[in-house]
Amino acid sequence: MFILTEKASVAQAMVDALGGFAREKGGWYANSTGDCIVAAQGHLLELYEPEDYDPSLKTWSLDSLPIIPSQFRYKPIAANAAILKRIRHCFDTYDSTDFILATDAEREGELIGALILDYVHFRHYDTARRFWVSEALTPEVVRRGIQDAKPLSHYTAYKEAGYARQQADWLLGMNCSRLLTCSARKLLTFGRVQSAILGAIYLRDKGIANFKPVPYWQFQIEAKLCNVAQFSEPFSMLMLFGEGDRVADRSDSNLRAAEKTIAQGATLTTESVTSEEKKENPPQLFNITGLQKHCSERFKLTPAKTLEIAQQLYEELKCLSYPRTPSVVLGDENIDVFKEKYNLLSKAYTKLAEGCDETNISAENKRIFNSKKLQDHHALIPLAVLPASATEEQKQVYFAVAERFFQTIKRPFIYKQTKIIATKDGYRFHAEGRTVIDYGWKDKDDTDGKESASLPPISQGDTLTITKAATLQKETQPKKHFTNASVLSLMENPKGETEHTEKLAGLGTPATRAEIIESLKRRNYIKQEKQSLVITELGTFLIETILEVPELKKLIAISTTTAWEQQLQDSPASFLSGITSFTREEVPKMRVTREWQPKDLGACPLCSKGKVFEGKKAYFCSEYKSGCKFIIWKSMNGANITPADATLLASGKQTRPKKMTSKAGKEFTARLSYSTAENKVTFAFDKAQKRATLHTF
Repeated sequence: MFILTEKASVAQAMVDALGGFAREKGGWYANSTGDCIVAAQGHLLELYEPEDYDPSLKTWSLDSLPIIPSQFRYKPIAANAAILKRIRHCFDTYDSTDFILATDAEREGELIGALILDYVHFRHYDTARRFWVSEALTPEVVRRGIQDAKPLSHYTAYKEAGYARQQADWLLGMNCSRLLTCSARKLLTFGRVQSAILGAIYLRDKGIANFKPVPYWQFQIEAKLCNVAQFSEPFSMLMLFGEGDRVADRSDSNLRAAEKTIAQGATLTTESVTSEEKKENPPQLFNITGLQKHCSERFKLTPAKTLEIAQQLYEELKCLSYPRTPSVVLGDENIDVFKEKYNLLSKAYTKLAEGCDETNISAENKRIFNSKKLQDHHALIPLAVLPASATEEQKQVYFAVAERFFQTIKRPFIYKQTKIIATKDGYRFHAEGRTVIDYGWKDKDDTDGKESASLPPISQGDTLTITKAATLQKETQPKKHFTNASVLSLMENPKGETEHTEKLAGLGTPATRAEIIESLKRRNYIKQEKQSLVITELGTFLIETILEVPELKKLIAISTTTAWEQQLQDSPASFLSGITSFTREEVPKMRVTREWQPKDLGACPLCSKGKVFEGKKAYFCSEYKSGCKFIIWKSMNGANITPADATLLASGKQTRPKKMTSKAGKEFTARLSYSTAENKVTFAFDKAQKRATLHTF
């Protein structure tokens, strides 16, 4: 038997489960009967760069576009060459007739395995099998997964989609990035999904920047039920102007008249009281996107960090199911698994399990058990008690999943929604109240802030006394900036520019969405301000450049991107063919006229002639060709030096205190200043800091 895994931790889990294996000097595992287990480390091969096909393409130029390889080729990633060499040695040395592929059980994992098998000239596809499980890799799960492994050919669609996605992204990325960069004279990158998301953030931020608040007025009273002491606290009511409770004109005649007529001490008559009992069913189990949104809002964890921690809980602590899942349900056959985990965990976490109804663990509960809605892997569930050694962040992510696991089998949240209409001299006022009947799955202290003040037990015909009356002036508000959570929501459930009756295909995959956000940050297209994701000057320039080119503008439309995503799912070959045709036919038509104008960060303090501009790795003087050697590196002792910092330094001022790390590995805090005499950035310590840290450099 020969097993290829994607990660070393999975290989170790295989070794622990099967027994009898010893680690060889080369880094793989083997036993006395000639079986082998060897691990990859994510992607080991990458697509050729354009210059690998033709050395002349190393120089970026518009004349060389479009670049479309006649056949895509792959090469080892230099940093992982030793791992690939080890795997190839194992395939040359050990019998791989009984082969099991155990890379991650999703599209990208299938591609990683397929590329390695092609590279080592694997030939035993007819007998090859696929290890594909969602549960944490305990010894029992590993042995069962190997026993139940299906033929590798059953997963061909995943492989084809992986190849098509990667090659299509190469075509668009290479051609459009070179087109934009050469035309704008600034390194700009284009990504099929990345640029669509950046475009959505741009439009949101532009809408906020251009938003002009519109004033409106409301007439509010506070009233209480007469002669009912236990409900002496007044409640608020708003005057109705037709169907709404606001007017756009301060001089509205009805508003003016009400101000004169309605006053403290006046009475109203209750015209109608309508109550409706409503309920909110328990939420469904988490998929990875739902977990990332929850942890972003509740714990301020980035999506990438949440995914990293969930992977740790799955691989290392073995207490969480496979995290990179798009599903919010379990399969019909997973009832016993749910019961088993409930029996185990309800004893350990009695507080979380309070209110659970075990009768909800049944085949009739399609919100939990529904094979028809299962995609690739079942929803995230806790599989074991969290080890005591877990970090605080691991606890946060684990208990988010555990809490949701228990919530799914609790009672619905039930409340009564009451609407009151009261009148006075022809003026009508309304109020709404939401009174909880049964908190059910919700925590009493965590009800989304939707509960309003309790209304008295009021009936039609009852008299209300006005205790206060006032006109309120308010303004309309713009939409909120995107956050990590709302960008994930957009990628999971995109909304196009027009109304769609059908659900649009999601952008990216559960495994890649966090990386798309991180990539936009790394490339300085967006930045995080508290919890908001906002577009940068460079990101704005990129999108506005794209929007000026009709063929490029079409590429970043959400509707176009989701249509391609759907085609990728339905027919990978057609998807790739369509992208190839688009590249061949449309790229030659594209004309970019905008050029990047570097932002002037101030006069050069060294030569006094030039201006300070931002480069890729440093800030430099525009007179560098004339010999000015001014330079400020963007990173210093682990601290980032921003354009705003560079402006301060160039003008002779100090930056704010920054946390840094010395050569000795010790953390310290200091301000930065620029020395023209030494042409370098120096540390500026407070006296106490200087005594404590200066000796560490």
